[in-house]
Amino acid sequence: MPGTPPRYDRRVSSTLDRRARFSLAHFGEAIGDPSRAAMLVALMGGTARPASELARVAAIAPSTATSHLRRLVEQGLIVARPRGRHRYYELAGEHVAQAVEALVAAGMSAPARRAAADDSMAAARMCYAHLAGRLAVAFWARAVEQRWVRWSPEAVRLLPAGHDALARLDVPRGDTRALAGRPCLDWSERTPHVSGPLGTAVCASLFVHAWVARVPESRALRVTARGRTGLRALGVRWSP
Repeated sequence: MPGTPPRYDRRVSSTLDRRARFSLAHFGEAIGDPSRAAMLVALMGGTARPASELARVAAIAPSTATSHLRRLVEQGLIVARPRGRHRYYELAGEHVAQAVEALVAAGMSAPARRAAADDSMAAARMCYAHLAGRLAVAFWARAVEQRWVRWSPEAVRLLPAGHDALARLDVPRGDTRALAGRPCLDWSERTPHVSGPLGTAVCASLFVHAWVARVPESRALRVTARGRTGLRALGVRWSP
């Protein structure tokens, strides 16, 4: 009959549940080793790094690092790109960064979050290609308050008022659908910031205008004097 809901097929549901269960188990095994977890976190800054550097970050021998990196590549979490005689590794995409960020947020205890509050990483950092930390949360809270964006659980849309407000950062105008973002749970703030094309465009503009700068050997970010002035002009209130 028209309008009748489709019948629930228990066999199809069981097959999908089984596939999801095994996929989740394989993912958990891939990231469950502390050395592989350290490598994934090191790549969260969005910069490709050689195996020797990742071995140093994970405090393991280069030969051991090669085995771990192979496992992460096979699982589809990272990709290897040749550069001359060396291979550089990077996350397979922003979806991996979001998954890692969400898992860190889910696994961090309240005491650990309080201990991290004074850390430079909690103040401002890269989450693959977009901004994270207190600065990111404060920026997007201001965007919601001023109706620069329309926020939903599935997407964050830039509105005309947002185009005007972000003009000083030269965030490109155009099809607002192409600049849509996605909520990404922030591990230190336990509230979402924005990933996707919109988050990437805003973060890239902050770098171009020298409002933020990378902290050497870290994915933490430093807000410059120019950035503090610009953020105040936009009404963004945050604590370093």
